Amino acid sequence: MSTVIKNTRAVTPSGVLPLGSVLIEDGRIAALDYKGDADTEIDAEGGFLLPGFIDIHLHGGGGADFMDAVPEAFERAVKAHLSRGTTLLYPTAMTAPEEEIAAFIDAYLEFKEKSPLAKLTGGLHLEGPYFSNANTGSRGAQKGSNMCDPDPEMTERLLARAKGSIVRWDAAPELDGIAEFGRRMQDEGIIASVAHSDATADQTEYAFANGFSHVTHFYNAVSAHRKREQTVYGGVVEATYLDDSVTVELIGDGCHIPRHEMLLAIKIKGIDGVSVITDAMRLAATDMKEGKLGGILNGTDVIVEDDVAKLVDRVSFAGSIATMDRCLRTIVKKYNIPIETASRLLSLSPAKRMGVDKTKGSIELGKDADLVIVSEELEVKRVIVGGTVAV
Repeated sequence: MSTVIKNTRAVTPSGVLPLGSVLIEDGRIAALDYKGDADTEIDAEGGFLLPGFIDIHLHGGGGADFMDAVPEAFERAVKAHLSRGTTLLYPTAMTAPEEEIAAFIDAYLEFKEKSPLAKLTGGLHLEGPYFSNANTGSRGAQKGSNMCDPDPEMTERLLARAKGSIVRWDAAPELDGIAEFGRRMQDEGIIASVAHSDATADQTEYAFANGFSHVTHFYNAVSAHRKREQTVYGGVVEATYLDDSVTVELIGDGCHIPRHEMLLAIKIKGIDGVSVITDAMRLAATDMKEGKLGGILNGTDVIVEDDVAKLVDRVSFAGSIATMDRCLRTIVKKYNIPIETASRLLSLSPAKRMGVDKTKGSIELGKDADLVIVSEELEVKRVIVGGTVAV
């Protein structure tokens, strides 16, 4: 089965191609400058053709949170983000009691077994509960009462329950037992990521030397240079910039990260070292102005104000209401970053971080035809998964 997308400007890792046609055969990209016919024809009407967005950190959308811990919540959230151009995502858990994280895992496994949409998920991301409760700033919107030091027995129970579905687990470097946790993640092939941390640079470097290789929502809820008890210390930010092997992710909603901080991260880490994420919560892709971050029963109350999710007392942002198409518009229109660079930040860099770049993340011959057609104004017009129009 063949499909031709005509009248489009394909955005590739090397730049934007002139107006032309792209051929898809058997679900893969077969030609980038195609002149012939096909079984199916799609007219992009002069719009850009991008690789499908890959979101490696999000909590929900469309009115559902993955911590609702029912397969229907996964279905609803995945559909919401698919409609905005995300063709691969990694459902993320909040810091919570073990039984709630276990329920989240169980719901995902059921969703994975029964839903055709499960192919759009790449595995689970646990954001906690191994975080520090010492500093309100590093806590962010996570519940401090649920934070704890790494618990080897809990870790093993959750690993066994997940049956290989966990692909990333976040923790704070300053906690007791962090080296053992990092090495255990490394043994399992799970990305260990620094998050919600008030660690010094030395503590962070210790984590990097013991299996950690990524930093969660860089700049947000992690430490930087400051004075502590009359001595100045570097923090997570400085240690991360000094280690070329460590990757970062940035929330691309235009609220969490100023333009200059994004440009600095790209300059120091390189495009391949920076992934843009949404950190979306349940209110993303809706018009709702209040809701729960985390499970519908035990989650934290959140409001939407100034186009961003906030705790009700406004002491912290609470994830975001962004979808990846909004991140694209923010990066290109607000931050003045070229669309080919933005595309790499939204697709190829996260694909490389998650080890799926051989088949996904860019418009190149032989790769999966997971694609997004956007207008000149960068609004999503069509979403194609495996060569088939999904939206």
